[in-house]
Amino acid sequence: MNKINIMEDAVKKWQRIIDKKGSDGGVLDCPPCRLYYFTLCIGCPIAQYTGKKFCKGTAYIPWFRHQLEKHDKMIKKIYCPECEKLARDMRDFMIEIRDHLIEKKAQEKGK
Repeated sequence: MNKINIMEDAVKKWQRIIDKKGSDGGVLDCPPCRLYYFTLCIGCPIAQYTGKKFCKGTAYIPWFRHQLEKHDKMIKKIYCPECEKLARDMRDFMIEIRDHLIEKKAQEKGK
């Protein structure tokens, strides 16, 4: 699967969470994780972008910590304004990576 499409699916996931039409299932419903988590993130566009595995250095860590520390529920979704801000941060980070991949592909075509 095309990494740009994978990241577009990740953007859609986080937009559904923001729109209160979905929740975060972690690695179970993360489009990049479905393909790369069990290979220890090798080839994952997020890991390649950050240089770190398992979403370290991403907007996911603050989201996950907030969900555990403030809400302590099995289902990770928007419960408060801080949840919404953190979900938007994650969506925006997925957009940043997607746009980076689009730009990189355009540069490669130009060579």
